[in-house]
Amino acid sequence: MEETLSPEAAASLLQAISEGGGIEESVSTQTLLALAEMALDLNKMEICERLALSGHAKASFDDDKQAMAWALFLIARVKLSDTLLRIEEARVEEQEIHIDAGLLGAFQEARNSAEDLNDVRLIGNIDQLEGIHHRAIGDVVGARDAFVRSLASKEETGDILGTANSLHSLGEIAMDQEEFVDALAFFDRAAETYEMADEMLECAHAMSLSSHALIQTDRLEEANERLENALEIGRENDDASTQIVAHWGLADLGHLTQDIALELENLQAAVVLFIRLERPVPDALRTRLDEMIDSLESQE
Repeated sequence: MEETLSPEAAASLLQAISEGGGIEESVSTQTLLALAEMALDLNKMEICERLALSGHAKASFDDDKQAMAWALFLIARVKLSDTLLRIEEARVEEQEIHIDAGLLGAFQEARNSAEDLNDVRLIGNIDQLEGIHHRAIGDVVGARDAFVRSLASKEETGDILGTANSLHSLGEIAMDQEEFVDALAFFDRAAETYEMADEMLECAHAMSLSSHALIQTDRLEEANERLENALEIGRENDDASTQIVAHWGLADLGHLTQDIALELENLQAAVVLFIRLERPVPDALRTRLDEMIDSLESQE
């Protein structure tokens, strides 16, 4: 983002664009792409894609290959988001998952542009996107290979947050394969690296997931400690989503150890947080809590 563009000005421009202000022609390529990234962070995918396409057109006119490459990455990121939603819908409806040729083309176009520039950091970003896609379609080997490549790129360029993200993704792959010792190692490294990057909510998420690996290896006290730490980080940052993940983990731990009070307390806390977020309580959580309350009432 341009140095003269304050966060307030950026937010104002983004609002104007979302309202159809048609101001894309009046700002620079760098501003367009910075605004596209902001829209991406805010999950405003349509606006992100529109800005990235406008930025790519301007960059092409100016023969700014660096900006062109970054715009192509953002376009691929938006297409991946759309594809992941369709994959999730197909799973829910038990339909066949089809490979999205448009997404693969976007990946390849972004990769070609980044490789022409020998931009190792951007290549690593694309590897990360491809890994996410491979995992979503069930290609574990492809996902692992992509995340390993991304990790190497991020470590080479000193991208701390990118390194943490790649480690976290490798931990998720190991959990998918029930390789719990490896998963724990990846999540531990991810948590440490997120902390170095001062991304404490991401650190808490990694700790929560590492607790599941610890549970699978029968290290329950350590799992409890990590979940409590993750919960405290969520509370300190007033982040309900982080607290929900930790509460759910503590409820699972209570169930495993037959600690009824621990399980019930954390199930109820998770439900309250879903309501606070004005999000529907997941059926699995609501059913589990209802069954537990019914069982306790029948024993009275």
